[in-house]
Amino acid sequence: MKKEKKAQVTVFIIIAILIIGLIGLFFVFKEKLGLIGINTKVEPVYNFVQDCIKKTGENALERIGEQGGYFFIPNNNPSIDSRIPYYIHNKNIYSPKKEDIENSLSGFVYEELSFCILNFKDFRDEFEIEHNLKNVKTEIIKNKVRFNLEYPISVTKEDNTYQLEEFEVEIPVRLKTIYDTTYKIIDEQRTHFDSICLSCLYDLGKENEVHVDMLDYGKDTTIFTIIDDKSQLNNESYEFNFAIQYE
Repeated sequence: MKKEKKAQVTVFIIIAILIIGLIGLFFVFKEKLGLIGINTKVEPVYNFVQDCIKKTGENALERIGEQGGYFFIPNNNPSIDSRIPYYIHNKNIYSPKKEDIENSLSGFVYEELSFCILNFKDFRDEFEIEHNLKNVKTEIIKNKVRFNLEYPISVTKEDNTYQLEEFEVEIPVRLKTIYDTTYKIIDEQRTHFDSICLSCLYDLGKENEVHVDMLDYGKDTTIFTIIDDKSQLNNESYEFNFAIQYE
């Protein structure tokens, strides 16, 4: 009798392990594929949109890295040739807030996504598609940037209509770390506008695992470039530029 009970307990344990394993696999595939709840007939459209969001998001990150966090540098923000913004100019602070950079990324994706989608021209022989991009929300979080799109898409095939509503893409760029690094540089420089603490920059770069490069521009300006080897776009290290004017 005791052997039978032990055997039954063993069977229950094995079943429990299998159930837990299947649940784990479910969430793994849900996370990796993002296709749970997506009808297989419209997966090509879904995957196409996801890919376009990723490409456009990467372009957005590259653009705002080149331009110090801006899609378009504001007219009231001093800059070098309208390409690299000053974060400090005439002792005034112009560095953007994290929310400003998130809005710049959202604005880029909202404006530029259509150049990748191209009105779904490659799907016209197979589907009838109506779409309307309503909103893009960007979150700069630890080790990645997340794009959430409210993008209702109606896909009709063989007299059947399917709805796609929301999309989410994460790109592994450590923009939060880079932003925190620039913030600390500006916070340090606001206490003395006439010099650069090189040891401070070295320690800051080491702490955040980034490189802080400097280039003299004219007699009173230094261009800073934060380089992150841990963040790759098009197989190149991510770069973020801004300028500081000194006395």
